Amino acid sequence: MNKVFVLFTSVLLLVVLGCAHKPERDVRAIEGVRATPTLEAHTDIFRKGIERVADNVYVAIGYGLANCTMIEGNDGIIIVDTLESREVAMEVFSEFRKITDKPVKAIIYTHNHVDHIFGAEVFAQGTEVAIYAHDLLPYFVSRLLSKMRPVIDMRSMRMFGTFLDEEGLVNSGIGPFLGLTAESTTGYLPPTVTFSKTLQDEVAGIRFELVHAPGETDDQIFVWLPENRVMLSADNFYWTFPNLYTIRGTPYRSLQQWYRSLDSIRDYKADYLVPGHTRPIIGAETIEMILRDYRDAIQFVHDQTIRGINRGMTPDELAEHVMLPPHLAEAPYLQPFYGKVSWTARSVFSGNLGWFDGDSASLHPLGPKDQALLMARLAGGEMALMDHAEDLLAGGDYQAALQLTGHVVHLNPDNQAAKDLRVKALVALGEREENPNARHYYLTEALEIRDNFIAMSNVKPDPKQVNSIPLEGYFEFMQVSLDPEASADTDTLVGMVFTDTHKACTIHVRRGVAEIRSWSPNDLEGKDLDIKVLTDEWTFKELLAKLRNPVITLATLTYEKGNAVSFGRVLRLFSQPDPKLPYEPLR
Repeated sequence: MNKVFVLFTSVLLLVVLGCAHKPERDVRAIEGVRATPTLEAHTDIFRKGIERVADNVYVAIGYGLANCTMIEGNDGIIIVDTLESREVAMEVFSEFRKITDKPVKAIIYTHNHVDHIFGAEVFAQGTEVAIYAHDLLPYFVSRLLSKMRPVIDMRSMRMFGTFLDEEGLVNSGIGPFLGLTAESTTGYLPPTVTFSKTLQDEVAGIRFELVHAPGETDDQIFVWLPENRVMLSADNFYWTFPNLYTIRGTPYRSLQQWYRSLDSIRDYKADYLVPGHTRPIIGAETIEMILRDYRDAIQFVHDQTIRGINRGMTPDELAEHVMLPPHLAEAPYLQPFYGKVSWTARSVFSGNLGWFDGDSASLHPLGPKDQALLMARLAGGEMALMDHAEDLLAGGDYQAALQLTGHVVHLNPDNQAAKDLRVKALVALGEREENPNARHYYLTEALEIRDNFIAMSNVKPDPKQVNSIPLEGYFEFMQVSLDPEASADTDTLVGMVFTDTHKACTIHVRRGVAEIRSWSPNDLEGKDLDIKVLTDEWTFKELLAKLRNPVITLATLTYEKGNAVSFGRVLRLFSQPDPKLPYEPLR
């Protein structure tokens, strides 16, 4: 039972993703690791401080992964995006308080990513403030507890370099760092005012317009301040090639929606542009030029990738073939410090056609072990394959060496020399990579192999946040956590009544499948249940999130049928196997 509780705890991190200060992070060193000069220079864009954009608009940069903007009105202030944790938000709010002591009258969320929403309680200060957001935002926030969260956790920790020291973690591309720690706490508040397409309002004498602009997320909005012609563009623009695909993994991001949203932003002809990350831009002509290039880059990659697809090109071919034209590739705001053209081309292929690349050899490809055997046969045996990997590494062909080490480990999972060589190849690739996401991924995997651990967060869930997530999210995760072997001979129907919300559900564990359905309490009366449990949602959620002792908690529940032992036996069926590194064979 502990494994599923631990997994439920881990899924409440995030996004993917709250921040604390660098000194508090649990970091590991790779001695002598270097960074490219271009990546080092990019750090300057996150100079920490409060920047005054217009008469009454101030933006906090460099405190966490995202920016936080304060708009000062006649008798109050509006906060746009609230950072990723209470700790980061408190530091920013204390700086804002040096400018004005006017009360916060409203908060605006530009989208659901946690680096924009999890510090809200700090700014609200316990008072009821209007919180504006797109009407899709609550849905996406509830998905924080989702069936994909364990793998997104691992991939996010690698992508953001959470376990790297300052030599390894130069910057995060769109912000200085992302450091999840056990000390991080979250303070999300649900929106009180939502809209679908556009909304115009006035708070503290500040007139503003909110416009739906899907791109990096489907709930993305931008904020227009007409009186001083300030555009807060959220995450549809930042000073780097955009994350049209993120290696931590997300649903498909529509490139067409993204560049059309940028066109909507351009139509306002703003004098000041304040992105959700990186520094503001001033001057209508400069803003137009940059946004025009930015949207052209996105459309170019989309159109040329589709053109290649229609020619019959595979994702690997597209990744090599699609390249920005020189005038865009050389633009300082389109350098690959967050997204990459090659990753985008692959994503456009899979987002439009799915996994099959069109090559008949891909219909039933050799599995990893058989591929390794084939490579060893061609090389002249396992030892010869290892010799080739060592020669490639010595010759500076680090990618080829990396790939061969994967084959060697599939042939012999205990080959420490192959793992050591893989670490060297990963570090070498990381040092030469100017994209922080790729650099962090290489270096973190090197740490994982060297130190024998899996990069997962250690953030403890906040009880209030745990209980704000709908039961459906927990049920969805339970279904994909069922152990098929342990439950192969089980056919047990559990009924649960939640006394505080007057809801009910059935959990039918049926030979490797968990069918979980919602009902009213009366609907359970006619069902032939093996176990019937009465509890409240608060208790059950905290039990799953490991905020309560399972033995004590199960003993205190009310059982109209069955008992704590039989119910505990069912819950123990829900557990995930220990995670592994992707290159490792299954044991």
